[in-house]
Amino acid sequence: MPELPEVEVTRLGLSPALVGQHVLAVVCRTPKLREPLDGLADGVEGLTLVDIRRRGKYLIWVFADDSGTVKEYFLSHLGRSGFWRLWDNPAPAPGKHDHVDIVFEKTTARLTDPRRFGSIRRMQIDPESVQPLSELGAEPFDETLTPEVFAAAMRKHKQSVKEVLMAGKVVVGCGNIYCSESLFQAKIDPRRAANRVSADRYGVLLGKIRSVLASAIVAGGSTLRDFHGVDGSDGYFALTTAVYGREGEACRVCGTTIKRIVQGQRATFYCPRCQK
Repeated sequence: MPELPEVEVTRLGLSPALVGQHVLAVVCRTPKLREPLDGLADGVEGLTLVDIRRRGKYLIWVFADDSGTVKEYFLSHLGRSGFWRLWDNPAPAPGKHDHVDIVFEKTTARLTDPRRFGSIRRMQIDPESVQPLSELGAEPFDETLTPEVFAAAMRKHKQSVKEVLMAGKVVVGCGNIYCSESLFQAKIDPRRAANRVSADRYGVLLGKIRSVLASAIVAGGSTLRDFHGVDGSDGYFALTTAVYGREGEACRVCGTTIKRIVQGQRATFYCPRCQK
């Protein structure tokens, strides 16, 4: 599933090309993805895209009228296999899994989603003010998320530190790959109870989460089977992971065999010697 870095890479690719352009048409070739697409184009055609924001793994498309007054929002999620691709107009004929086009003056943004687990919802209020976005944890790069705030929030939980991070209620963006890598770099056992990790170690972990996510964004996101950048390129961060996907291989730090366990129905990879 595309995680925060993949979504941020997508946002960084879409925004420069689309912001400032008027919407000519919205074309839906399927009645629904994860949710129905009824009325998606209503009220949007003729508006200007003034911003694309990201909150967690969601993209927020902001549309305004000619006076600059925001009128509509699209809240989009890539699901498990979705990706946006940009085409100069006229765009090529759509393929089997090309479900939605947002046609601008010069460019078409096309959503491809083979598994149809993605979503696009049209809204008239800021999506960040209501569920599910209003319930999300802090953004990892938010300056208000200090080591002290992070540690205090994490230490309220008795679950394993990995499961608390994955839940996204304290901080968003710690998807499975990035969570395993951050915990390895911070030398924290993913099985350790969150309330049994010291504040000092949480300060280290927060720094590692930020550096791992930043590196992944620079690298273009993970090499997941279905993820592509808006120009069709693959990400490649997963090719350089220290523990994720390396079960049975030697730890690059100490030589101990990397182990794999299941936590919350998700695979966790760790070094039993480096991580305590």
